[in-house]
Formats: sequence, structure tokens, C-alpha cells
Amino acid sequence: MRGTTPLPDGSLPGLWEHISTARWFAGKGRGGRLIAAGLFDAVDPDAPCPVHHGLAVVRLGDGSREVYQLLLSERHGPDGPPGICPAPGGGRLCDAAEDEAALAHWARALLDTTAGPTSGADWRVEHMVAFPSRVRAAHRLSGEQSNTTVVAEGDGDQAVMIKVFRRLEPGENLDITTCAALNRAGVDAVPTVFAAVRADVDVPGFRDGPTDLAMATGRFPDAADGWRLICSRAAQGRDVSAEMTELGAALGRVHAAMAGRFGTGLLDGDGTAERMTRELDDAIILAPALAPHRGPLVAIFDELRGRSLPVHRVHGDFHLGQTLSTPDGWRIIDFEGEPLRPAAERRSLDSPWRDVAGMTRSLSYASSEAPGPAEAGRREWLGRARTAFLAGYGHRDDAVLLAYEANKAVYETVYETLNRPGWVGIPLGAITAMCSGAAALLPDTAERKDR
Repeated sequence: MRGTTPLPDGSLPGLWEHISTARWFAGKGRGGRLIAAGLFDAVDPDAPCPVHHGLAVVRLGDGSREVYQLLLSERHGPDGPPGICPAPGGGRLCDAAEDEAALAHWARALLDTTAGPTSGADWRVEHMVAFPSRVRAAHRLSGEQSNTTVVAEGDGDQAVMIKVFRRLEPGENLDITTCAALNRAGVDAVPTVFAAVRADVDVPGFRDGPTDLAMATGRFPDAADGWRLICSRAAQGRDVSAEMTELGAALGRVHAAMAGRFGTGLLDGDGTAERMTRELDDAIILAPALAPHRGPLVAIFDELRGRSLPVHRVHGDFHLGQTLSTPDGWRIIDFEGEPLRPAAERRSLDSPWRDVAGMTRSLSYASSEAPGPAEAGRREWLGRARTAFLAGYGHRDDAVLLAYEANKAVYETVYETLNRPGWVGIPLGAITAMCSGAAALLPDTAERKDR
């Protein structure tokens, strides 16, 4: 891996244990091993505990390769978190996400525009908007999923969110390009991009130019996490029609801006039905519980045949966890798309109903927070919330929406099987309802084991 300092073979077992058990590792259930790892130059080599961006090449059981980004701090004394593996020059390498002192120096170096361009031999920072303060502290944001987010705090309530992309793919990251384009279009419902970290990643499949490693975006003040907010309302049985109507309208405005910035097109319904069926067959291998539902699911997908579906750039992984409720309205974050889908597919134009279905499926998850087995109450809450969101978004095509909801639930079933088995009843319960023609897409009432 040109441009990085290779880590010796003796370091790989410790690194593999760290990577294979991380929430952001997407290869769970597919076997695999770490075949190579290396570190870029430290972001601030003069820092007491320098932080390195690094690369880890994983070969999966099917022979394919994936490249993951490491964020490691270099420690030489007793302070700091435990080591993952030895550092090349002595000392130990630690998980920088758990090393707040190291994170503060790292974030300060990335965001400081007064010292000129920040770069190493094969990585660099592009500053888009100057952060108006010096970084005072930094910490990892809890709730990590497919990436790692660090909160860098400045003076007063000033702060930025630095997202470290974990599973790397060649080229520009969708979250950066989409948010930056919407910034230029004057859309205030998405984060402001302050900076992007890019590197020349010289491994097979990454030779076509720079690859994005991280992005720094503004933090919305007084923001409430959309997932936690709506789940708490669901658990209390409180009506969320007003909130969902506003969120549907916000998504509609973002979609209109994306269509204007990135263009539009038409998608062949026959090809879409065939792709969804292929994805289902692939999913059954990883989640055999889907197999009894194959026939009815294929029938739902076949309703797309003979249609031409309007498409444009979409969010691609829209759910309550990608929203923030602020005093100025809803805000939408994380425009990378579903992490298990190939990059080329996530960059392509898609039906806006993918995003709409993502939210209706998320509401199904949220309704599982309602206590007890009272399905009637949960059905009523979900029905009102779903109807309000769709009304806020605008006119819908129920057959197309159902196909995308079913496709999303298949994806969720695989994700839960591999990552949170105690939650798998939620998408499977919805699939059962869809296949039976139930009007309300209820989640399963089984207790989740790993909340």
C-alpha cells in the first residue's frame, strides 16, 4: 500500500480482533481475515499522542476484498486507552476514537486553517468553510453504526461533527458531494461542510483518484435526535402527526433540490423488479428466515413491471436516525446511502420512494417501542404517523411504495440477522404483514435481546 507505513504481520491478529468486532465492520457472517494494514503519516506528528489514519485490507470468505479505515493513536506511556497492537516505532497503537486527548489534537490540526494546508505524503485536507474557533476538546459520539463520528468542540457552543468513513470505496463520498451541492443551493435542512480529508489509496480497486476519508460538518444547535424523539412519543402513545407532516415536507424540499442539482431520469420497472428479486435471493442465503416469504415478495416486486419510474439523486438510507428536530424545523443528515450496497449503485439515480419507504419502515421500528402486546394501539399510532408523513411528502403511488418498503425490509432482515439478531422480528413481522396484504405494516412484538 504505497503512501503508508506497513504494519508487521505480528500486529495483524490484534488489529483483526479490533476490526472484526467493531459495529462498523460490514463483513460479519462472511468469514474473512486481515491480509494487510498500514498507516498514513500522522496528522500532527508533534502532538503528544499522534493520530494516524490507516488502511486495513480484509479478504472475505468469498474471496472478495474490502478496505477499512483505521483511526489509531500512538502512545508511549501508561496514559490513554489499552493498546490494540505495537506501534512501528515503539509504544502501542490505540483506538483513537476512545482517546479523547489524542482526538482533540487531531481535530485541531484538521480544522486549523491559519497554519495553511494540512497534508501528509498521500493525504490532505480540503477546507471549504473556516471553523471560527480553535478546537478545545473532542469526543466520539455514541451510537456508532457504519462510521465513527467525533464531536470537536470550540468556544462557547461552537462545534463540528467529524465523520470518519470506515468501509472505504474509491472516489468521492456521497455525503460530502451531496451536502456540499445542497449547501451551494441554499438548502438549510442539511449540514454545512467545513472540510474533507482525502487520500490516495493505492490498493486494488482504488487507483482512479483520491478517496474520501472523513468530513467535518456543522452541528445544529439545540437539536434532538429524531429516532429518540419519535420513539419516546411512540412509547407514550403520543400522536406525532404534526411532526411527521413537517418531516415529509422537509424531505420533499430536499428531493426537489437534489433533482435540480443532480438531474433526473427514468428507471425501467422490469429491471427494478428483477434487481429486487436478485437482492432477495442473495438475502435468503444470509437470512434463511426470508425463504418462506419469497413468493409473495416477488409478487410485490412484479407490480413494478411495465412501469417507468422517475428517478433522481436520493438520500438512499433515510430513517429517523438520519434526522434531527431543531427549533427551526427538521434537519436531514448522512447522505451516504445504505452501507451494504455497492458504491456505484448508491451513486446512481434512484426512485425517491426509496427514501419515503425508508421512513415508513423506520416508523415501524419506532412503534415497537410502545410497551406491552397491545397491537391495536400500536397499529393506530403507526397508521396515523405513516399517513401524516406521506401527506406531508405529497402524492404517492402505493404499488411502487410497497415494493420499496418490501425491498427495505429484506435489507433490514439481513442487517439485523448479522448485527442485532434480537431485532430481526421487526422487519420479519412487517414482511408478514406486507405479504398478507395488511394495511398497517406492524413490527413484531417479540422482546428484543440487545437493545
